[in-house]
Amino acid sequence: MESASEGGYDAVQMRSVADRAGVAIGTVYRYFPSKNHMLVVALLWMFEGLRDRFQDFVIPGETPSDRILFVLRKNTEVLETDHLRYEALVRAYMFADASATPELNALGGVVTEMFAKAIGVEEVSQQQLDAVKVIDDVWMSSLVSWVAGRMTTDEVMAHLELAVRLVFRKLGG
Repeated sequence: MESASEGGYDAVQMRSVADRAGVAIGTVYRYFPSKNHMLVVALLWMFEGLRDRFQDFVIPGETPSDRILFVLRKNTEVLETDHLRYEALVRAYMFADASATPELNALGGVVTEMFAKAIGVEEVSQQQLDAVKVIDDVWMSSLVSWVAGRMTTDEVMAHLELAVRLVFRKLGG
C-alpha cells in the first residue's frame, strides 16, 4: 500500500510489492494473479476495517437514511486522508477481471453488512437489500467520478444524499 500512497495506481508494481514484503515475485503471483486482484484484496481489507469501526458503535440518525448517510459520510471522508492510495484501490475495482470475483462478492457483502447495521436491522429484507445495492452502486459510480477528477468528495456526498433520500423515501425511511 505504500507504493499506492506514494504514486497512485501506476506506482504499484508487483516487483516492488515483492521486494517490500521480502518475498519472491513468484510468491506474490501465487496469491494475486494481477495487480488489480491484489489491490481489490486491499480494498476488501479496507472496507472490512471501515465496517468494523461501526460494529460496537451506535450510528446517529433518526431514520435509516440519516444513518446510512452518516456511514457514507464517514467512509467518504477517509478518501481524503490518502487520495493516491484510494485512487489506486478504486481504479483496481473498476478494472478487476473475473479472477477477483470472489473478493468483489465479499466486498459487496461487507458493504451490505455495514449498511444493514446503519438501517438498524438484524436481518435485511429483500426490499432493503435492493435499496442497499442501489446505494452501493451509486457510491461506487460516484467514486469512479472522484478518481477521474470529475467530482469532489463534497459532490460525491451530495450525489449520495440525493440517491439515499430518493431510495429510502420509497421505503418510508
